[in-house]
Order: sequence, then C-alpha cells, then structure tokens
Amino acid sequence: MPPARDEIVAIIAQEARIDEAKLVPDATLASLDIASLDVVSVLFAIEDRYGVEIQAEDVASAETLGQFVDIIMAKVAAV
Repeated sequence: MPPARDEIVAIIAQEARIDEAKLVPDATLASLDIASLDVVSVLFAIEDRYGVEIQAEDVASAETLGQFVDIIMAKVAAV
C-alpha cells in the first residue's frame, strides 16, 4: 500500500526542517529553500522507511512540492 501524502510531507518537513504548514502542493521547492542536500536527505529517509530506491535524477524534474511528492509516491507504489 502506498504511503499517504501526509506521511511523505511529514518526512519532508522533518528532513528539510520546514514547518509542515508551509508545505503546500503548489509551493515551489525554491521558494521553500529546499536545497539539493535536503532532497538527498528526504530521499534517504523515504528509502529507509519504505524500502525503495529513488535517485535524485528521478525527482529532478519536480518544480513544486506537489510534483515532488507525486513522483515519490509513484516510486514507492511501484515496489
């Protein structure tokens, strides 16, 4: 069963140290100051929690938080 969107957002909030209330789907990763190091940290946390491998290149096309979460959820669901 794929994770709930809220679970993914909670991991992003924790790993990127951002208030969860700011993590709205249409916010851009740049406006949230989510740097590439934060992305890697989030991906490691997702991999550890869900036993899936996600490369940084897999999420490189994501511009908004919603797109980022959608890609992660699709990868986790495919396992």
